[in-house]
Amino acid sequence: MPRGSPAARPTRPAVEEPACPSDLGEYPDLESVPYGGSEPLVPEGAVEITACEVPGTGSSPAGLSGPRVLTLGVSDIVRVINSLPSYQTGLGVRSPQPSGDARELRCTAVYRDHELAFVLRYPDRQPVTVYTDVNCRVAVSDGRGRGLDTALLTTFFDRYRTQLVARTPPESVPTPTCAGSIPTSRLRLTPDRSGLDDRISVDNPGQSPQLPTRLVAVTACRYEVGDSAARLTGQRSEWMDAAEALRPTVNAAFDRARTTTCGGYPGYPPPTAFDALLVADATGATAEFWLRRAPCPALISGKRTGVRPSDALVAAIDGLLGPPGR
Repeated sequence: MPRGSPAARPTRPAVEEPACPSDLGEYPDLESVPYGGSEPLVPEGAVEITACEVPGTGSSPAGLSGPRVLTLGVSDIVRVINSLPSYQTGLGVRSPQPSGDARELRCTAVYRDHELAFVLRYPDRQPVTVYTDVNCRVAVSDGRGRGLDTALLTTFFDRYRTQLVARTPPESVPTPTCAGSIPTSRLRLTPDRSGLDDRISVDNPGQSPQLPTRLVAVTACRYEVGDSAARLTGQRSEWMDAAEALRPTVNAAFDRARTTTCGGYPGYPPPTAFDALLVADATGATAEFWLRRAPCPALISGKRTGVRPSDALVAAIDGLLGPPGR
């Protein structure tokens, strides 16, 4: 090198952009992964974590949520990942033998059309993917495995909802509107067959509480059911503090609630009268609840089996719409 020439600087390898797995075929073989150990599962220093809903091989990604990118509280999620138990004792997971070897991996047979993978982005190293499997209750990264703790899911989605609230002006959240009519045939099906709109549960997979984030707007709708359609007969909306005041009542109605067969198999009878409650929270997400009034009472949400409605929730809805039949 000629005298006075600047020394060549070492080139840093280009950092790839994080990418979600396209299907479960990209997952590592869970049976061949060694489980245990106390070393960190992922490196410190991540600046972004993306939660990916990965469809099963041959499954359609339609209906799954897109990637959720978290930049707030990333270090909290890294700590949870590195604190996952070496072995998850109990159903469906390896636990250590006295010899130190792991038992055969056991998984439940419950069908799931997707699993969650977490892709960590770093400023100075390649992305790292943590693959989770709820049926086997394990998390795997870079050829090593740990037991899966639900704290990973709850902590991630808690931080993600907080990030959404910080970035969503309340005035930008539309007030839910009542449908003018609903086909009576749809009212014959319980939600586990047809489903109600529930975008809030997408970022609240544990649904405990049912509504985890403060409410911005609520709309109550009352319907009269005919042979072919239920027609809107009354509605009322509330905003901000008045809407938020209803949230504890809704949550309490689902807390330790008892299920009911009202409107279920074998007849799937439609209600002769029912109300709907539509809510929008501070993340901008919405959810719909049905309160069957007659001939039997049931509170229905999402794809959950109906529960017996609480007196407090019935009174709250009647406070908005007036007593039935008025």
